[in-house]
Amino acid sequence: MASAADSPLVRSPLFQQWQAEAVRLRETQWGPLDDQAANQAALREAQGLAPRILARAAILARHGTLQSSLQQWALAARLSFICLAILGVVLGVGAATAALNPARGSINLAMALVGLLGLHALTFIIWLIGCLPGIQAGTLLSQLWWWLSKKLARGPDHILAAQSFVSLLGRAQAWKPAVGLLSHGMWTLAYSCAIPALIVLLSTRSYTFHWETTLLSPEAFVTLSQALGSLPHALGFPVPDSISVAQSMGGPAAPATVQADWSLWLIGNLLCWGWLPRVLGLLVCAFWFKRRLRQIHINPALPGWLELRERLQPTHQSLGIDRPDSPADTPAAHHPHTAGSMWQPAVLALELGPDVPWPPEGLPSHIENLGRCDSREDRQRLRETLDARPLLLVCDARRTPDRGSATWLDELHQRCPQMHVWCLPGPAPRQQAWEALFSRYDLPQARHLDAWLGTLGPSPS
Repeated sequence: MASAADSPLVRSPLFQQWQAEAVRLRETQWGPLDDQAANQAALREAQGLAPRILARAAILARHGTLQSSLQQWALAARLSFICLAILGVVLGVGAATAALNPARGSINLAMALVGLLGLHALTFIIWLIGCLPGIQAGTLLSQLWWWLSKKLARGPDHILAAQSFVSLLGRAQAWKPAVGLLSHGMWTLAYSCAIPALIVLLSTRSYTFHWETTLLSPEAFVTLSQALGSLPHALGFPVPDSISVAQSMGGPAAPATVQADWSLWLIGNLLCWGWLPRVLGLLVCAFWFKRRLRQIHINPALPGWLELRERLQPTHQSLGIDRPDSPADTPAAHHPHTAGSMWQPAVLALELGPDVPWPPEGLPSHIENLGRCDSREDRQRLRETLDARPLLLVCDARRTPDRGSATWLDELHQRCPQMHVWCLPGPAPRQQAWEALFSRYDLPQARHLDAWLGTLGPSPS
């Protein structure tokens, strides 16, 4: 089974940039992460500063909870789109049903047009104004989608995931086309459902159409009907003439042919002035959004990345040895461990409370005590001494594991594949949090010291 890190979403360039932005904001807001192992891996895996920043961010996000939080937020965003799509279907069918209310039978064409096209026209104008430079884009639909995404996404980093996504689109100037995609997609779907619903209603029920006015003259409706019907007429829809307008101004019902013309005229207006502008807007925003996404790149001058230049693209590198030293010039090498230390088992304490005695009672003499690991300096010391030996890591379940603990736990497991963990008891919720962390990294547990010693076999003589 493929892991989450191998999913198409995680491998996509947009997700990698989003991941890097999330790590950058995380370090900018809450301080630098313990990244020495990630930096070394990035130096090995990629060439150039920008690819190394992406590789480093992927390693840090994968070893903590950030990558899973981004995936959860992406899933929540998709679910929000689905909810809005369902809402669009309901609104489209509802608008068509409300415009042709069967309880009335007699349809006021002016009110039907306002009901079917009025809100669409207003929001379309607002979107056009929002496209102007210097005006912040945003619609009620985008705010609703944003609210739904935050409600559906739960996790320790869901706020950071949302912030980094907005920051990424903002740097690429892609937020306006993204809002347009959401708005036009919703309206396109609504009209794609409203037009068939309107056709079904007009095909299965009998309606009479008329114009009503107190202030306007019949000539005003002639002008209006011909102006609105000009584009539909180019597509083959009929445009009622002045006689048809006069016959629909009250009095006896107009002939059935006139009613049929008004039905087709109404459908043509909905198609040409409702559905078609939204489809064109959707295509424009899709092209605009895709073009903006191509401009997303790593800017090493941004805070959080500026500090990585020397670590990921060092200006001073070792050039190697130009000639071997003669035996007389070679100083005696200092090895802190004996030749057998590659196998020699060891125990290590991870941030144990000061009231917990160390080393554990009954530790055999052939087991090396690596001491306590309570700081970044301790971790650096351990990186220089750790090797592929059996290791027992002792944790304290009275404290809650954080992202730093998870990252360090994973790094230790990579350096010492035979590592076991012994978690001292604590409150049930924290104990469960440690258990979940051990399961994530497939770490075997030892319930006590003797249980771990039993996995080592006989001690060396």
